[in-house]
Amino acid sequence: MSQDLFNPNDTLFRYSWPKELSGIERVACSSSGDLQRMLSAFFNVPITVKRVYVSPTPEPRHIPTPSNPIVQNRRVHLLTAPLSLRDSDAASWDPERPPQQRVACVATSVVRITSEHAARHFLDERYAIGQVFRILGRVANFQLLEVTVGQGNGAIGNLGKEYLRRKYLLKTEGFECEIQEVFPDREMFSVNNQEWLTTLDDFKDTDFN
Repeated sequence: MSQDLFNPNDTLFRYSWPKELSGIERVACSSSGDLQRMLSAFFNVPITVKRVYVSPTPEPRHIPTPSNPIVQNRRVHLLTAPLSLRDSDAASWDPERPPQQRVACVATSVVRITSEHAARHFLDERYAIGQVFRILGRVANFQLLEVTVGQGNGAIGNLGKEYLRRKYLLKTEGFECEIQEVFPDREMFSVNNQEWLTTLDDFKDTDFN
C-alpha cells in the first residue's frame, strides 16, 4: 500500500513501484480523483467519460445514510476527444491525421454513498467520480493498493500491447470508491503520445462487446 508522508517542508509519496514504470506512469497511478483532468493536460485534448455499465439504482431512490447506503457498480471508458470536439487548436493538426477517439483508460468501480449531497451529484446529475470530489470541495483520502503491468490479451488491455493497471481507494465523508483502472496500451505514455493519439483505436472491451 502507498504512504503519503509530509512535514512543513517535504512531501513524499511512497510506493513499491514496478521498476519498468516511467515517471509519467507513476504520476498517472498516483493521481487521486483527478485522472481525467491529468489526461486532458497530458494529451492536450478533452477527455470524455463514457458509461459502459452502471448497476441499477432503486426507484425512487432512498436518502442514503451510513446505516442504509446506496452501492453502485460501474464501468466507464475515458476517451480522448475527436477533432470535432476540439476548439481553435484543431488548426494545428494535420487534416490527414486528426486525433481519434481512443480509449485511454477502462475504470471499474464500486461506489458506496452515504450522504444525500454526494448522491445528488453522482446519481441524479451524473457527474463522474473525480468531479464529485471536486464539487464536494474535499481532498480525497487516497490509498494505492496495487500497480501491475502485463501483456494485453483482449480481456485485459489491447491484444499484443503492454497494459498498466492500478487498484486504489478514494474516500471522503459520505462517498467511498474502490476502483480498478486499466490503461490498455502503455504506448500512450511514451514520448510519441501525439502519434498514439492520431492512430485508429482497435480496443474492444470484451466484457461488453
